Amino acid sequence: MSEITLRNSSHSTLDVATPSFVFSSSRYTAVTECAAVLTPSLRQLLSWLVTVLSVRAWILVMAAKDISSSQGIFINDMTSLRHLPPIVHNASMVIQLGGEMGNQLSMISVGLALRQQARYLGIHARIVLRHQDHSKWMRAREATQTCFIKTKSMDFEAANTEEFSQISKAQTDWLGKNNTFLFIDNESTNEDMDHSLKYWKEVLDRQDRPSVVLKNASPVSVPHLFVNRYIKNEQLDLHFDDIRDFFRFDHERCCKLRASAEEIVLHMRLFLTEMPRRGRLLGFEELSPMKVANELFHNTNRGENITILSRFSDHNVKPYKDALDAVGFQTRVLSGQEGVEDFCYLMSATKEIVGTEQSSFFKFAAVLGNATKARLYFVESPDTKEKLLSRFRGSGFDYQWKHPLLKRKIVIEKYKSEVQDILDAIAINATV
Repeated sequence: MSEITLRNSSHSTLDVATPSFVFSSSRYTAVTECAAVLTPSLRQLLSWLVTVLSVRAWILVMAAKDISSSQGIFINDMTSLRHLPPIVHNASMVIQLGGEMGNQLSMISVGLALRQQARYLGIHARIVLRHQDHSKWMRAREATQTCFIKTKSMDFEAANTEEFSQISKAQTDWLGKNNTFLFIDNESTNEDMDHSLKYWKEVLDRQDRPSVVLKNASPVSVPHLFVNRYIKNEQLDLHFDDIRDFFRFDHERCCKLRASAEEIVLHMRLFLTEMPRRGRLLGFEELSPMKVANELFHNTNRGENITILSRFSDHNVKPYKDALDAVGFQTRVLSGQEGVEDFCYLMSATKEIVGTEQSSFFKFAAVLGNATKARLYFVESPDTKEKLLSRFRGSGFDYQWKHPLLKRKIVIEKYKSEVQDILDAIAINATV
């Protein structure tokens, strides 16, 4: 094997794009020669134009070096991201994947969002994937790459190498405790992510990068940003167009059936069926059958057609069907499909889809799909209260979507579990 050395340099090993609007001396000479044959008024106009373009180029270069801390990179004005400074650095962003297909979509989406935000600092960020240790990553990768066209060329093992371990150690030795500033996780606030991106720019500008001798080439740079996070509503909202474009779905390969125009589709994730103890510790709780029938669908006209989708057997879903039938809905359970086929069915629904906000699978089917209305609910209970506060940090329970499409169709709703109802009633009685 040949040895690869990441050398001590202020420049990336990749080519850096040169801004086309910066005038070289040869271009300026050509312009002045042309000006010599022009009338005085045209020469004056051309001189003014050259000055304006040169000043504009200088301003954009300065913007890449000094982003106002009061503005931050999490700007809500989407037009601001269209006026980007020139690329100064090429660097790597390692995305730690976990869970199944829905989680992978969420985590890659964070990388897409941060890549755009880093671009605002003059950094071209290359996304490098690192899969989890659990073997289910392979099933998730297969589903993701089969159905999402632009992921087919992505290497889900790129950072699962000894070389990445060496690079990570070298970066930690170099930056010491400050290396934690280059780590973004689910607890990171918008301000934390702003700080991480700006610190990344700061260390990319340094001249003392360490040398790392590797047996094999690695796509990971020193310094790199490490991201282990699910996307939250604010990032999803701001970068929705880029995310939707990236996750184009292969309907021909991944669809079996499609929803009719008349039906409402209910997705039951049933976290506690899969992980009874751990699910409660993580705050993964869904409404009971009675709550679904009497509260979740309280404002839905009786007699409507409801199709239930779940990864679990009809036996697990039957209590929900029975409860919905009992209050007058026409309910059926659609079973026998693969996970990606259920995802396609949710995406194909044009009327209304309903499911837990805590399911990345359902959430991405909602934002990428065709439903006129997508209702994402969460449950307040003794088990979920603190977890929900952490989950919605930075977005808020009542987040107001700004993208026109998401604003029109996404609705986030909060309900209480039976236990929470009892505790609230006790607390009210105690104050009387």
